[in-house]
Amino acid sequence: MPEPFTDSATSPLPEAGEAGPEVAIVGAGPAGLLLGLLLGQRGRRVLLIEREPAPEPSPGNGICPILQPATLGVLDGLGLLPDLAKNTTPVTHGEVSAGGSTVAAYAYADLPAAPVAYALPVSITQLRDVLTDAVRRTPGVDIVYEATVHGLPERDGEDPGLRGVRLETGEGTRTLHPSLVVGCDGKRSAVREMAGISSEVKAFPRGYLELRVPMPAFWGGVMRAFFTADGYMLGTPIADGQLLFVWITGPEQAERATGGELSALVDRYAEGVPEAADWIRAHTHGWDQIREFPHHIVRPERWVAGNVLLVGDSAHGVHVYGGQGLNLSLQDAACLAEACDEALARSDSAPLKRFEQKRRPFVSAFQDMQEAHLSALAARNPQGGGQSSGSGDPSSGSGGQSSGGGGHLPDFAPLALGQPEIRETLARAAHLPGAGR
Repeated sequence: MPEPFTDSATSPLPEAGEAGPEVAIVGAGPAGLLLGLLLGQRGRRVLLIEREPAPEPSPGNGICPILQPATLGVLDGLGLLPDLAKNTTPVTHGEVSAGGSTVAAYAYADLPAAPVAYALPVSITQLRDVLTDAVRRTPGVDIVYEATVHGLPERDGEDPGLRGVRLETGEGTRTLHPSLVVGCDGKRSAVREMAGISSEVKAFPRGYLELRVPMPAFWGGVMRAFFTADGYMLGTPIADGQLLFVWITGPEQAERATGGELSALVDRYAEGVPEAADWIRAHTHGWDQIREFPHHIVRPERWVAGNVLLVGDSAHGVHVYGGQGLNLSLQDAACLAEACDEALARSDSAPLKRFEQKRRPFVSAFQDMQEAHLSALAARNPQGGGQSSGSGDPSSGSGGQSSGGGGHLPDFAPLALGQPEIRETLARAAHLPGAGR
């Protein structure tokens, strides 16, 4: 938990050179792109630094996160939602089942003040491409690809801890002197390490398996969760006309499932999702439809160090359980654009530290919930039964919804609408002057 912060504990920011960027963002993934875009709309000079080559537009697939209404509201305000909604199925409803019965249900349209009445599965490559196009149209924001950051040298004549960026590109090596250095470079953040910010990175044991099949007409825009004797299954529409089934279970069950015949694993999915059993059996033909991803929780000692700021997975990697990883990162970026702008105007990092004080306890509580309930899911008895980790009251204040003996899910409203304390800031980000034009 970060120490209490007051404005009296100021940390001056260095002045940026007139010719260079005010903000250097390391990592041109979705969070970095959104932050750069919003800072550019505020008139800030921004350089996005990406080690990979410039991406070619690609027809989706790959990772396909589900963006929640709070995130979609920001993207809609920027005029990006129509392009993101192509080739995908909005999710308007959700259902939770256990023991063959529906024990909870929800609809996005029932949420008060939701920016949109649905969640949206979006291919990560499509999201990247749409944001990249928007960044390229924004004056003052540049992207340099195939660029490597070799260090964050301390700045001569400045207070200790204030850093520049030693950057190598095809044109050679140079040192930048921005006012802010932002690490948007993922769970294994090099910026975090170079800035001397220690972190706890916890790897989850294997137990997360995905199956993709064509989207059937009978499924509709519904996300269905199933608590079973040996874990948890989720079925949801994703982009490119596909239906995704996620199975979260224990490492031993995952080892047996992937080490045997494909037909046995197909049967396991069919048994877990009876509504689609025949469809799963008819449309699963090869191991290439099965994917297994490792997941980590990242807990740095702090998010702000001098003029270095961590955003998204660099600051707080999470497991996919609850579907919040990219949503947390994009909501960080939307809020931090405002905080960065204020910090630059004041030449002081106080607004960034205030954001950390507001945001970090919420994220830490979410990580704690994930660790507790994923451990409970992994320990379930594969022969049947299992114990509920919830209270039996879907509206309880215990940090989630009980499925009435089947398992536990996070509370729906914060997942859909974002952390209550940042909702006003997200609304302001969605209504910037000139946004969407």
